[in-house]
Amino acid sequence: MKKLWYLAASALLALPLHMAHAQDVVVAHVGPMSGPLAGNGIANYEGAKAYFDQVNAQGGINGQKIRLVREDDQYKADETIRLVHEVAKRDRPAAFINLLGSANVTAMFKDKTFDKVATPFVGITPGAEALRNPGSPWMFHVQAGDRAQLRRVLTHLSTIGLNKIAVVYQDIPFGKSGLGFVDEMAPGLKVEIAARIAAPSASEDFKAVAQQLKAANAKTYLMILTPNSGAAMVRDLRAAGDRTPIYSMSYVPASAILEKAPLKDAVGIALAQVTPNPDVPHTPLSRDFPRRDGQVPARGEGALVDADDRLRQRPHRRRGHPPRRPQPHARQGGRRAAPAARRSGRLPGRLPGQRQERRCRVRRHRRGRQPRQADVLI
Repeated sequence: MKKLWYLAASALLALPLHMAHAQDVVVAHVGPMSGPLAGNGIANYEGAKAYFDQVNAQGGINGQKIRLVREDDQYKADETIRLVHEVAKRDRPAAFINLLGSANVTAMFKDKTFDKVATPFVGITPGAEALRNPGSPWMFHVQAGDRAQLRRVLTHLSTIGLNKIAVVYQDIPFGKSGLGFVDEMAPGLKVEIAARIAAPSASEDFKAVAQQLKAANAKTYLMILTPNSGAAMVRDLRAAGDRTPIYSMSYVPASAILEKAPLKDAVGIALAQVTPNPDVPHTPLSRDFPRRDGQVPARGEGALVDADDRLRQRPHRRRGHPPRRPQPHARQGGRRAAPAARRSGRLPGRLPGQRQERRCRVRRHRRGRQPRQADVLI
């Protein structure tokens, strides 16, 4: 899940506050470059760096180049606090960007790190309300909060009739807060919660959870999990033969799922999305990003979306119909058959009942077609 340029562009707004006369404008990124959330941390860094490199290539900010400093906190709260203080003292950045982890940010609140450092922090993940209210005057959120994501997911499930769900949530502030939103919103949307199952922080063993979910007899599963845990849950559920649809918040990227499970096991997975997907060229922004990043999507990156697109987006074909092939005009005596003759199926060389047989095939195809789930909800 790359944050692309939104976080970087927002950070630029705060840059002149500290470094008006310095040679370089320093922006700091303290996040997980290793450990269970390394994929998200590295993606955030690469997205910001791609944008800053472009700004520098165009002359920087009033002639000043942006220097991006990064430190690896390994998704450990104590390390996050230590490194933020260290970088603030050593590099005096104009802003920090892309803080990641509800437990990490909560620990920073308790330590009063934001007030001690007195530097803008732009882009906070996740979007839990506990990190927003009351929040801090030094924090700047740039994406939809968890409440908005979950409301959209639950509304979608209620609309399509998947209104009996089981919720698997991470046993950390992010997961508990998300479960609270679901409990609050579900009754009004007529969604029944069949089970609530907690998963330890950064867990990658969901075999026991798979058994609990099967016993819940839910129509669909909702994940409020970190990326590695969400991918592991998909792997273990599908390995147990459970093909129940799974919905997830935006924090679990398609690439993380495909690293742990084959593509065939990704069928029936729906991922919320709060920023343009950089792996699918549906918007000018996502088409431009790979060129700025200097990379192409890795194998499997975006494949989950593409696979679903192949199933549900056929612009030249009416939904439920088999492919049509161009047919030559039947002729009678060198002339086109009359429209009535063509409609009745009584054309030369056509057996009686042949057209009716084709219609039956179409109807069977319609009845046997399975419903598709949208991969992008937000």
